[in-house]
Amino acid sequence: MKVLDITGSPGSRTKPTEDRAGSSGNLGWVIDGATDFTNERTLPGSSNVQWLVDVVDRGLRELGALNKFTKVADVFDRLGETVRAELASVAPSGLRHHPCCSIGLAVFDDGSVELGRIGDAVLVAYAGDLVEQQVSTDFFDRREARAVRQSRSARQTKEEIVAAMFSRRMEYITGVHPESVFSGHPAGVFHVHRHTMPLQLAETVLICTDGFARAVDDYRLFPDWQELGRYARHAGLEGVTRLIRRHEASSAGLPGEKFKSADDVAAILLDSESRR
Repeated sequence: MKVLDITGSPGSRTKPTEDRAGSSGNLGWVIDGATDFTNERTLPGSSNVQWLVDVVDRGLRELGALNKFTKVADVFDRLGETVRAELASVAPSGLRHHPCCSIGLAVFDDGSVELGRIGDAVLVAYAGDLVEQQVSTDFFDRREARAVRQSRSARQTKEEIVAAMFSRRMEYITGVHPESVFSGHPAGVFHVHRHTMPLQLAETVLICTDGFARAVDDYRLFPDWQELGRYARHAGLEGVTRLIRRHEASSAGLPGEKFKSADDVAAILLDSESRR
């Protein structure tokens, strides 16, 4: 496995990014932190979610350095143990606002790669310019869009909107739906979605957060992931990020069913070295 390119960008001018992208050993990943509902800072660091994404990123680097994991589920299980133990050592009793995140993970093994996600990260495997496999979901986008419509039609107050967001997030943390998020919550449930494929069908692998995926899914800057992949290999992932930020700064704006008008971005492009 070789890192071909990597990008990251905050969606806000006043807050640091809550997304991460990285690689270690036979692992490559992105992490998409879910923004805290309040300014509560009960964990070490600048915010609860910043604490979580930093711990997850460090944990993945340590697990990758071992070069012994070949299954996405095993990595997530070990990572969950690590984060729950570290959270228990620093969190006050009765922590209400548990931070959470989405993770997209590629695990390379001899002759194959397993693509896996918890949450709404996107993983795309390319053979040449062709998309051979995509691991993603529109579940969270659909629920968010419905919540935005409901909040507007009911003219909800900020407090009501936050309460509804908290309720949905706890459902994702505790695995009520087929989709979940990653957290250190003691009752947390991980619904892992994964696909294994031979390296010859995954010559390059793109992993990105939903802020980067907006280039295809929301903004239609590219008609599909095949065209985005072709552009990224020519102009770099940073070129895609610049197009995203330029669109968000333009009068075209966002299609109107998001709570955030701009989101953090993280993406990594990996070469499986199957052709070498």
